[in-house]
Amino acid sequence: MSKASNPTSRGLRRVAAAATLLGLALAAGVAHADFDDHPHLVAADREAYQAMMQLRAASNGPAAFGGHRDRALHLLEQARREIHESARFADHHRD
Repeated sequence: MSKASNPTSRGLRRVAAAATLLGLALAAGVAHADFDDHPHLVAADREAYQAMMQLRAASNGPAAFGGHRDRALHLLEQARREIHESARFADHHRD
């Protein structure tokens, strides 16, 4: 069985592609979120995004990190969503 026809390999490529698209969508969301009043959230979002880029660059094959790199990417994406929701919540619940 060739590497290209390996179902696990194809699945991991699909997951990586979906994660990349989600990351790009979240990055685009930063431009639309009003973070002007939340400099610490901006910094946290930027750091999480940079961490994601570093993890994506650390690609030594699908099994090199035992799935932990992909899990870390997923958690960072989730963290970025929460950061964005924090800003939205703060903006909608001002005193």
